[in-house]
Amino acid sequence: MNEPQKQKKVFEYLDYREFLRDYYNQKKAANAAFSLRVFSDKIGFKAKDFISRVMNGEKNLSQQSIPKVASGLRLGKHETEFFIALVEFNQAETTEDRNTAFEKMQAALKVVRFAEKQHLLGHAQYMIYSHPRHLFIRSLIGMFGFDGDYGALAKLVNPKITPEEAKQSVKLLEECQLIKKDENGKYILTESAITTGDRTSKLALRGYHQNCLKMGADSIDRDPPGKRHISGLTLGISQEGYERIVERINAFRKEIALIAEEDEGSDKVFQMEFALFQVGGKSEK
Repeated sequence: MNEPQKQKKVFEYLDYREFLRDYYNQKKAANAAFSLRVFSDKIGFKAKDFISRVMNGEKNLSQQSIPKVASGLRLGKHETEFFIALVEFNQAETTEDRNTAFEKMQAALKVVRFAEKQHLLGHAQYMIYSHPRHLFIRSLIGMFGFDGDYGALAKLVNPKITPEEAKQSVKLLEECQLIKKDENGKYILTESAITTGDRTSKLALRGYHQNCLKMGADSIDRDPPGKRHISGLTLGISQEGYERIVERINAFRKEIALIAEEDEGSDKVFQMEFALFQVGGKSEK
């Protein structure tokens, strides 16, 4: 007989909806009578479909309901502090608010004894995408290696960063297991390529792309032609046309990645952003 899967601690999550879904599914697996009605009653909601809509991302928790949910789940003091910050993190509308909530999450973690590798890596992954320079430095280390000279490393980054910022990035990349020291004590990449397909990165990518797009706009004044290429189109298309274009962009992005992978003489790092967004038209019904 299989043992029931142990419920993960709330500290392991970067998505409170996933935490609620896992909590419900585990209770349901242990007791078939545990329904959405029971779950709603447990956390103090009269409408049985509300918590389901929250878990599915159709509704948000209000400031008043967040501590009520934490109480209904019988979370401890520090778990509650983390849960409240986690909800704020997921429901934040701006990068600034999201980063503020993330700092609250980190503050709550400092007072608990919790060192699960999955959890630590997940939060480090979010920090990796908090600023583009971390991945720029990863690419530079992949090209040239790194022997510990943070001043020299900082000079390779455009726009300019300080040696201290370079040091912070290297430390974070090492914590995230994206770089490591070889037998000679020099830093190298652990993997030639990384993916952004998990939930952690999807949350972080909002701010990451905002920063990258701003850097792209700044490069118009900062960099001469030959070091940057900016072009655009204004298109009149349907939803079907939009989806076809996105499909082609995804295929082209993979082709570009292959060109870069096969480029044996690479000595520069470029950031390439694809942006396709609606600027006018009829609202969705």
